[in-house]
Amino acid sequence: MGGANAPQAEDDANSGISYEDGEASSADETAHNTTSESNNPKKRQRQKYQKTSCELCKARKVKCDRAEPACSWCARHNRTCVYLERQKPGSRIGFGLELDARVNKVEALLQYLGRRLEDHIESDHAPGSSVAVANRNPQVDIHHTGVGGGLAASAAASGGTPNSQGTVNTFAGTHWPGSDAPDVSQYGVQPPTSQPNVGASYNPTAPSPSIAGQQQTPINLPALTDLPPQDVIYTLVDLYFKHCNTWCPILDRKSTFGIFFGSTSMNEADRVLLHAIVATTLRFLRDPRLSYEAKVHYHAVSKRTVQLYAMEHVSIEALKALVILCLDELGTANSPRGWNLLSMLAQNVRQLGLYEESSVFLLPDAEVATRTVIGRRATAGRPESWIEDEGRRRTCWMVYLLDRYAAISAVDFDFVLEENLMKRLLPCSYDLFSRNVPVETQVVSTSSDQQSGQTTTYVINKPENLGSFAYHCEILRIISRIHGFLRTPVDVTSSSEVASWRNTYRTIDSSLDTWLQSLPSEYSKISALCHSDPASRVANWFMLHSAYVVAVVRLHSAAAYPVVRSHIFTPSHHAMQRCLSAVQSLGDIARDVYEADGLDLLGPPFAFSLWVAARLLLVHAATVGCPVDPKIEFLIETLNHVGQYWELANKYATVLTRVVQRGHQNNMSFAAMRKSAYDLVMLTTQTRQSGIEPTSTQAASLSELDNIDVFDFFNLPRLSETSAGANGGVTSGLLSQGAGGLGGPGLPDPDSDWLRYGASYS
Repeated sequence: MGGANAPQAEDDANSGISYEDGEASSADETAHNTTSESNNPKKRQRQKYQKTSCELCKARKVKCDRAEPACSWCARHNRTCVYLERQKPGSRIGFGLELDARVNKVEALLQYLGRRLEDHIESDHAPGSSVAVANRNPQVDIHHTGVGGGLAASAAASGGTPNSQGTVNTFAGTHWPGSDAPDVSQYGVQPPTSQPNVGASYNPTAPSPSIAGQQQTPINLPALTDLPPQDVIYTLVDLYFKHCNTWCPILDRKSTFGIFFGSTSMNEADRVLLHAIVATTLRFLRDPRLSYEAKVHYHAVSKRTVQLYAMEHVSIEALKALVILCLDELGTANSPRGWNLLSMLAQNVRQLGLYEESSVFLLPDAEVATRTVIGRRATAGRPESWIEDEGRRRTCWMVYLLDRYAAISAVDFDFVLEENLMKRLLPCSYDLFSRNVPVETQVVSTSSDQQSGQTTTYVINKPENLGSFAYHCEILRIISRIHGFLRTPVDVTSSSEVASWRNTYRTIDSSLDTWLQSLPSEYSKISALCHSDPASRVANWFMLHSAYVVAVVRLHSAAAYPVVRSHIFTPSHHAMQRCLSAVQSLGDIARDVYEADGLDLLGPPFAFSLWVAARLLLVHAATVGCPVDPKIEFLIETLNHVGQYWELANKYATVLTRVVQRGHQNNMSFAAMRKSAYDLVMLTTQTRQSGIEPTSTQAASLSELDNIDVFDFFNLPRLSETSAGANGGVTSGLLSQGAGGLGGPGLPDPDSDWLRYGASYS
């Protein structure tokens, strides 16, 4: 009977039914109370709800001395003692719901006890194994602690969880693979009732915030499960589709919710995907029940789960989870950790053959495949449906986009996923994808061209089936061409090389104009849509606009603000106006989104575009010799708002603030900052000619590193060795001409601009 009473106590505690101290007394006292109160049931019920015990004593069914601030048992065992207000008897309907919840809970517990019994029997054949040791610390094996007690506890408390249609899904008879015992730790670990700055984002690497004059209740992190409670998980998945999947559309909402919250069981790959979503969307959660420490715990466990699974499995499911986790990493910091994840993503795309439209899939026998000697790429298998095939296509393109944004953020980086490998068709619109409607998009025929490097011809062109994600992929392909073009060294003293450079420049600029004209008509109405309907479905168009601004600034800044000049390579007035117009349009869009309170719907690529636009204003001030445009203050403020959700935007804003303050304090002009950044970069790129040549260390201050972060992006075009030698050193030329063009400070002469050709720049 003792074993039966323990589950009953846990069920009653989870369902919120209040137990009295008299019910947990000795047998004699119980008999006495039964005899005295049997003649008056109303009196017994009235006395029942006048007594109040702490929640732990209720759950354990022991007598509570009701001492304040903690009872003797809680104080002796160093547990959090919580007294809740006495509850009134519920209605007949509420009582029926409680009974249903308790029945579901008992069924889940019986399944758990059956699994524990099987584990105990199996452990007899494995000397030295201990199931209890693994259960004491859920972090020991995160692969074998699934949704667990958090799911069962919250389902029992609420009677189910709402699905996407607003109905209720109960969890009776549902087995969550790898789940542990129903969570009783929620009665031993009580998060603080007061939450420090709940609306702010959290940084897993930052120290825990504290409240002045208030002592926070310590949280026993090992007692937490590896995933939050079920209702919190539902909220996190919904937040992912609201804040991330609009511009990273690799998952279908309906099928994803069906996997996570349907009647079928989740397998290990599905659970890993859920971990990736939890790690990425915890930044958007504003639930006061989860403390800062709990968020850090769940983030660390989920991140580690995805990384370990991705290292051991080369599959489509592991690739999707790693893509979502990469959003979290790149949105926190543009650091080598994120680049390592990108390298793994690109390698998995190659191994699975996702970069091309395969028509025949090799399916070797599992036993035969292990006996082969020659290493072969992993097989993804034939897609079972069109929506699965389109999901693979979207995942491949998302890896491509993340790789491009990471590479162009650093001028000297190569693409991990080579451009010539990408032979995938463009993805269709998300509406067609979610409805599982097979459609054609575009089939491209590419030929070589001496000037632009390639010429694109459409064999099949169905623009009506394209969406914003497809146009985003197209603009990133143009940015890839710009990146490769600007990294090619040029001799600015050679008329033939400069003429070839200008022809390629004009060809790529024409591609940008053609792409802009191919956009649907509603693209020009995004500003009006932002104020009339600031829903997440409009956010992907803002992301697309920001990508176009990055492309324009990346291409034209090399002609508008060249790091070196010659008598045949001078700053272009028209290119300068193109850059400033692009920054102005991005500022207008950012203001519309800011006023509509929609900045939380935009991701790290939008923060990167703001970072590019703000830095261009500083380069413009350094080149022309004028004060920095006050518009930069709004761009920094917008970055701070985006930084509430993506920590990378905060880092961008911090660097910009320091550089602008130094410029206002006249410590160093912006032109001198740009020269300092160029000198340091050129110094660190020097290489040794022999192994015995001595090395040295160059100390760099914070201001010097800030200068590199801001100005190195615009140190273009790259000079060939012949050009650098002919100029007698690039540094001296930049120093003497850094305040303005060859004619001194001020804007270059538009009449002598070498870019005066038929294109419209309005």
